[in-house]
Amino acid sequence: MVRGRAWTGFEAVALQEAMRRSVRDFAALLGLETTTVNNWRTGLSAVRPRSNTQTILDITLDQRATTEDRARFEQIVAEGESAWRARHHPPVRRSTHVSVASADDEMISASHTEDSGGIEPPRPDQGVSEELITVLARVHKLSRSTNPEILQQLQSSTRQTIAQYETIDPAKFVPALEKQRVWLDELIAECGHPRERGRLFEIASETSGLLGYIAVGTGNFSLARAYCLESFHLGDYAQDNNLVAWARGLQSFCEYYAGQYDKALRYAQDGLAHAGSGPQHARLAINGVARAMGKLGDVEGVHHAVDQAYERLSHYRAPSVVPSSISLESYSPPQVAGNAATAYLSLAMPDKVEQYVALALPEMNDANSPWGRSLVMIDLARSHLLAEDADLDAATSIMLDALGVSPGKPMMQVRRRGSEFVQDATARWGDTSQLRAVREALANMKTLDEQNE
Repeated sequence: MVRGRAWTGFEAVALQEAMRRSVRDFAALLGLETTTVNNWRTGLSAVRPRSNTQTILDITLDQRATTEDRARFEQIVAEGESAWRARHHPPVRRSTHVSVASADDEMISASHTEDSGGIEPPRPDQGVSEELITVLARVHKLSRSTNPEILQQLQSSTRQTIAQYETIDPAKFVPALEKQRVWLDELIAECGHPRERGRLFEIASETSGLLGYIAVGTGNFSLARAYCLESFHLGDYAQDNNLVAWARGLQSFCEYYAGQYDKALRYAQDGLAHAGSGPQHARLAINGVARAMGKLGDVEGVHHAVDQAYERLSHYRAPSVVPSSISLESYSPPQVAGNAATAYLSLAMPDKVEQYVALALPEMNDANSPWGRSLVMIDLARSHLLAEDADLDAATSIMLDALGVSPGKPMMQVRRRGSEFVQDATARWGDTSQLRAVREALANMKTLDEQNE
């Protein structure tokens, strides 16, 4: 639904009631204070939400409201404010009401009378009242801000963790990240400054995204889905399309390893719509779309997605070194090549796998991308199993080298692909001494991972 006019307090209240939310629940859904929603219910058409709140209301109506919610909303608006007042307020012969806008509202009209018989004389000052305290509390909130140094350090340290993800043991960061995420909620609730709240939403989105990615690495898909979804919504609240696209990439990654390839594809495609020509485009095209289509057997789709990723690299300044697999910046050419190899492996096209592995491996080393190198080597080992003249000794040698790149790290992806290698090889050669060595290496890796958790 595309609205052609600005929201008023009455229409915002109509949406709240159409969605059958309490004042508290509706305020939480919008990321606002309950006093703001109460102010709409008091001022109705005399109040107009500010521009950023208008955007949030648009998104809520378009994306979060159901078809039934939207139908109820249109009915309430069509009935009008008078009908709403008749349902919610007893009739009043005569009143003068002064609406005070919250930090999220602008006044359209300072006063109104419900009786045209004349204007009441001004009342004497009544002293302290509940309304006075409410207004002053809102003014106080407007003055509350977050120390810029706190914002800078939180964002800097979070992005440093993202940048170093492949060279650290992420499980060690979980307690600190969980604590940071809780504190960020408190800071958001306390902060009244719009720009600072936006930065807090950004940092919270990145923090939740990290926790979601770590959860995928340990195979906890339920928790990963929750964190990745939270990351997406927080990026939306921050009004940062690159961050929203980044979160969609995390959701696609989660569903890929959960075996939900249709969902992985849908998340990646939606992420591309948010990414536009930004830095997340290549990552979503190759890590999301191409790999999911490979699992779904769509050969032409994989060809197109690989071409799309490389075409985007040609128009965007790719990093000179291999960045983290969850970098907020663009993928590098070796990362695009490595993911292309994975997509073609799913299609059982060993020549294509080896072509792209040859492009990826020289730039990936144990220092800058140990996990990426390990995964590309596993793909190469598995591609050897597909050839008619496959050499089991060569394949298992590559596989054992791959497992030795990053031992003792909680990397579910390495163990998963290693197990798939063993299954493929056993189906062709049976239980051999080479494969028993690979099984033992995988078992040792799992034991070390459990000790580190």
